[in-house]
Parts: sequence; C-alpha cells; structure tokens
Amino acid sequence: MANSLDHLTSRSKLEWMSKLQCDYKPLRGENIANYANFRRTSIIGTIGPKTNSTEKINILRKAGLNVVRMNFSHGDYDYHQSVVDNAREAERIQEGRPLAIALDTKGPEIRTGKTLGGKDIKIAEGTELIITSHDDYAEKSDINFLYVDYKNITKVIEKGKLIYVDDGILSFKVLEILNDHSLRARCLNNGVISSKKGVNLPGTDIDLPALSEKDKADLRFGVKNKVDMIFASFIRRASDIRDIRAVLGEEGKEIQIIAKIENQQGVNNFDEILEETDGVMVARGDLGIEIPPAKVFIAQKMMIAKCNIKGKPVICATQMLESMTYNPRPTRAEVSDVANAVQDGADCVMLSGETAKGDYPKEAVAMMHETCLIAEVAIPYVNVFDELRNLAPRPMDTVESIAMAAVSASLELNAGAILVLTTR
Repeated sequence: MANSLDHLTSRSKLEWMSKLQCDYKPLRGENIANYANFRRTSIIGTIGPKTNSTEKINILRKAGLNVVRMNFSHGDYDYHQSVVDNAREAERIQEGRPLAIALDTKGPEIRTGKTLGGKDIKIAEGTELIITSHDDYAEKSDINFLYVDYKNITKVIEKGKLIYVDDGILSFKVLEILNDHSLRARCLNNGVISSKKGVNLPGTDIDLPALSEKDKADLRFGVKNKVDMIFASFIRRASDIRDIRAVLGEEGKEIQIIAKIENQQGVNNFDEILEETDGVMVARGDLGIEIPPAKVFIAQKMMIAKCNIKGKPVICATQMLESMTYNPRPTRAEVSDVANAVQDGADCVMLSGETAKGDYPKEAVAMMHETCLIAEVAIPYVNVFDELRNLAPRPMDTVESIAMAAVSASLELNAGAILVLTTR
C-alpha cells in the first residue's frame, strides 16, 4: 500500500492510485472499538428484534458500530424506548467510543388500499383499470379499481406518466384523467396487487406535507429521549427541514437533522435543502425507483461532492451489504460499493436489514469496518485537501482558517497526528 510520504510526492490522483497495493492489512483486535480512531468513516446500524439488547449492542460496538438507528416505520413507542434504554446502558457499562442515537422518521408516503377480502389479485400486462382516491374503494381494490390514499393524485399527475406500486414491482402508465379522484391506467407488466403497498410517482412533483401527525409525535418522542439525530424521510424542499425544526422546538434545537434524499424532487431541490439541513443521507432505495437505477450513482456522487464542498456530513445508505442479511460473506460488488462510497467522500455508511433482522449482524459491522479502513487508506488526501481548500468560500472565519493551516502544516511535515485542545 502506498505510504504517507507518497501523498506528498504524487503529482496527481491517478499517480497516487497507481501506487496502491493489495497487501495492506487493517488493524484488528479482539475489541475493534479500541482501534476505531483509525477509522474516519462512521458506521450506522439499524437495531431490530435480533439486536435489541445491551449485550448485542455492545457486540456491535466491539465490531465497529458508531450510531444506533431506530426505524420508526416499524415498532411502537415501547419498543423504541427499549432501544434507547439499551443503547444508553450499553455505553454506560462498556468503555469505548460514544454511541449516537438516530431516529429515522416514517415520513409522508402514498399507499394502496386494502384488496377485496384481503386477497392478492393477479394482474396481467396490458390490463386497464381505474386508479382512484375515492374513499368508497379504500378497502375493496380489485382487478377493476385500485385505491391509493393520495387525494391530489389526479391534480399532479399527467397523461403518459408512470405509477409504480410495491417498490416498482408493478408499473402503470396513465392513459386518461377521468375526474378529481380517478384516472385510467394500463398495467405494464404481469404481477400481483396486494394490500397497503407503497406507491411512487416518478417524474411527478407531489404536494404531500413534510410531516404526518405520526411523524410529529415521533419527533416529540425523540426530543424527550434526547436523541442525537433525526433522519428525515422523503425530504423534497428546504421548507420541509424548517417544519421539522419547528416541531423539535427549543428543547430539541441541538438535535441534528439529516435530510434523506430519496425522490426526484429532493434531487432537483438539493441545493436549497443543503443550505437548510445539518447533513444529508443518500437514500438509494426509493431514489432508485424515482429515478432510473443507472443514474443513482450520478446522484450519489453529486450529492456527496456538494456536501464535501459545503462541509456538511453525508451518509450513504441502502443495500450496502444486503446479502449478509442471510449469508456470512458479502458479494464482491457489495464490498466495492461500500469502498467506493468512502472514496466518493461519504462520512458515514449505513446497515439496515443486515443488523435489524439479519443472521450475521456482528459480521456485517466487522466487514464494513474493515472495508472502510482499507478504502480510507486509498484516498489521495493531499489532492482532496487541495481541492477543498481552493473551493472554500472567502473570507474564511478564524477557526476554519486556523484548522486549514494546521492540516497544511501537518502534510508538509508528514506529522503523525494533530492535537486539538478544547475546553468542552
């Protein structure tokens, strides 16, 4: 592996990359948490029934976990309270890096209604049906009528646009707007209509409020429990962040808001969102439904780069080591995905089902820890620092100027560390 002096002698990123070697071995130990300071990228793990205990959370901490995530799309308040209590107790009884707690909101969403009799309904490609928001069909969707719970769907969507159901498993093309609550559509593939499935409207700007009543109650739960971060789902505009701050209020003003970008509107309005938010999550799951999957990597690189330039933390999430939910080893593509996110400049990477319901949560965190360590060594830090320094807006404030000068001096001296003295 290229050594620290190579940073100073390499004339370009390409030359630096050409010096990389495969014999680098990251620090290991019985307690990886003791070596965590060598890793710059943080690791988020979603806590589910399989990992919701003080003992299991500490096992994940030893493997490299930094942030506990609570997914408020599932579970009740008693369950989430137990996650908070277990995380705090785990931190109290075992030394190591601090453990942050994040609350991930359910966010505004569109769903289908219940099917007639609760049965799955097979639908063939080419079938035409009525998609309606009329309440008469809320619990009796069938092969002729499909209910969705978004009242303004006929006001925002246009003829020729697509409607995706169940994470895009079913696709419909809008043929005609019939009235204020119904439209006619054609099914584009064979599939099954089921109850309460998610609906996406790619390429259509929707006017759902940033927060549902459930979200507001969930945020108040977060304030009461002094969580560290809010992962705000389906952020579409800067005003969504302001709405969340209003609910958090004075008592929750220290809680960091991380905007989850997972739709076309969020991508289109990214600059204004970035100005308002404390950080960003590149949430690739729903984003890969809203925009063509082949373009998700462009959105990822764009958002991470803008966050780096702005100096705001950015998280990369969704399907990072998904195969480890049920397998002890990841695919090579997944490991490359994690490493490339780190190379892009992500400050944090996230595990979802891998730690929430998976059979190998410890192994998934350990694999992510090791991958991040190796990926970080491959970053041409001098080139990155020079780029960020050149892009930094002038005039700088005093603290930023001093910090930049310290980093510059450490690179010139090939210093082993930078010590920061603080009164806090």
